[in-house]
Amino acid sequence: MNVPRSVLQRRQFIRASSTLALGAAAAALATYRLFRGPGHSTSAGTSLAFPRDTSYSASSESTEAILPEVALPEVALPESPTPQLRLLENEDHYTQFLQSLKLRHLSPREIIDPHRGVIGEVGNCLPPLHLWENVTPTLRVADEIRERLKVPLCEITSCYRSPSYNAIVPGSVAGSYHTRNQALDLVYLCPPLKAFRMALQLREEGFFRGGVGLYPTFIHLDTRGHAATWRRI
Repeated sequence: MNVPRSVLQRRQFIRASSTLALGAAAAALATYRLFRGPGHSTSAGTSLAFPRDTSYSASSESTEAILPEVALPEVALPESPTPQLRLLENEDHYTQFLQSLKLRHLSPREIIDPHRGVIGEVGNCLPPLHLWENVTPTLRVADEIRERLKVPLCEITSCYRSPSYNAIVPGSVAGSYHTRNQALDLVYLCPPLKAFRMALQLREEGFFRGGVGLYPTFIHLDTRGHAATWRRI
């Protein structure tokens, strides 16, 4: 019996497809059996548990084996250490005092932080109680400079210095107004010369009476009661 050529081609295609499908299924099944069962070890020595899955069979319509999910152990990442600030005696009370001044731009935290300084084995401290009020006029001048410049105050690098701490600060002088809690060293987000000129303008307006110093990266400000001006650049 003569069979049309087209029929023969279809039969050959079906036989070839069946052979490929069975081959893929057998390979998938072999792979699955290789990895099934508990106790399979990775190169890192971690035991991986594969649950038994009986839903797969060679007669399934799909020739793609669905491998079970692998339960990997959780790894705890080390936490980054949080830097610890050096706590100061009477810090809470001094914070409350600074809050009572109701400054517009200067926060208690940025005023207090410079007092945490340590040089060698000598640490600075907050001013004694009888000197607290001395800093109020100077803080108000610094706050007004910030208001008029319309730029942030980046940092207060120095406020009160204890006599022992002041003695080892580079460039300090004995009897500094920092030891009287009347002085601030200020870094504004602008050239120091601009902040220096604004401080001089406020003094000319009668806003305060005190010293204004210009340094390469900051200005010095104090309320000593009489005018003093210097440049160290």
